[in-house]
Amino acid sequence: MIRKERKARWVYTCPTCDITVAGPDQWTVYEFQWHHVRSLAHGFEQLGHAIQPVIDAYVAAARALAGTAEQFQKDYALIPPPNLPHDPSLLRDRRKWGGR
Repeated sequence: MIRKERKARWVYTCPTCDITVAGPDQWTVYEFQWHHVRSLAHGFEQLGHAIQPVIDAYVAAARALAGTAEQFQKDYALIPPPNLPHDPSLLRDRRKWGGR
């Protein structure tokens, strides 16, 4: 956006990049705007604003999935199975299972 602030002071402000340039005449500021809009920095800034919602959704999904996986590991995955035999009569065997 190009605007005149006072006598001999024209200002260009890019709303996406937050760049402000002042010049003595409108033509100088218009030339800067023309070069800035066609620059790679402005293009990548526009691209970043366009894909930011997709990145935010991906990060939220990844955090939710990581939280679920962490809860699963706490509850089920990392707990070792009990070192007990399937046959209850072997529980009385003092040699391996400790018995009573």
